Amino acid sequence: MTNCVIVDDDINCIRALTGVIGKFLPRVRICGTARNIRDAVTLVNSIPVDIVFLDIEMQHESGFDLFRFVPQPAFEVIFTTAHEKYAIRAIRSSCFDYILKPIEPEELISAVSRWEQQSGQSAHTAKRVSVLVENLNNNKQVGKLALPVKDGINFINVPDIICLEGDAKYTTLHLRNGEKQVSSHNIGEFEELLDAAVFFRCHRSWIVNLKEIQKLLKNDNQIIMSNRALVEVSTRRKDEFLRLFNRI
Repeated sequence: MTNCVIVDDDINCIRALTGVIGKFLPRVRICGTARNIRDAVTLVNSIPVDIVFLDIEMQHESGFDLFRFVPQPAFEVIFTTAHEKYAIRAIRSSCFDYILKPIEPEELISAVSRWEQQSGQSAHTAKRVSVLVENLNNNKQVGKLALPVKDGINFINVPDIICLEGDAKYTTLHLRNGEKQVSSHNIGEFEELLDAAVFFRCHRSWIVNLKEIQKLLKNDNQIIMSNRALVEVSTRRKDEFLRLFNRI
């Protein structure tokens, strides 16, 4: 049995989520609810909790305030929000899950199933919280990434990424130290996460860090990166890229 807590300032949202959990997730037990951060802190510190469903935008406070009082949670967090764009980049960059309101049963079931299947991730929750808070404090610009891998989670400093190479459903991150990190996220997901002023999608298979470009081979539509990687520039993106390249 999975123990959960619901934190939301809207009693109707609590009732709705409670109803969906009761109907579709019999293996999940609701151990308590809270309508503010103070009560939420008291609750999670008093009972064993596996998952906290945490509303992001409350009337007088933010759900993220929970981490000021519980900076190293022993539970997983699944965020709930009615605002599709609100802090989603920071949440995704730190490898947390979220569900949009109104809650759809399929989304809830999928989120809980992912938590059940991700072995080893809970051991890194405190570090993921640190990444989340840091990215939120950075004007919602992603400065770090939490990347799930087979044996846990790797934490990457975004400025250390030279380029990203997409291959079907996977993406390889080329780092300054020469390492290559493979992620199961596709390259389009990284394009949404990373700052477009620094990382440019020059090809359907490539995103480059503009600060790490060493040379542009105009005749061949190719870029040489600081790690000597040879990157393609698509004809469709070449003019836009040249305008950016001239600013560097």
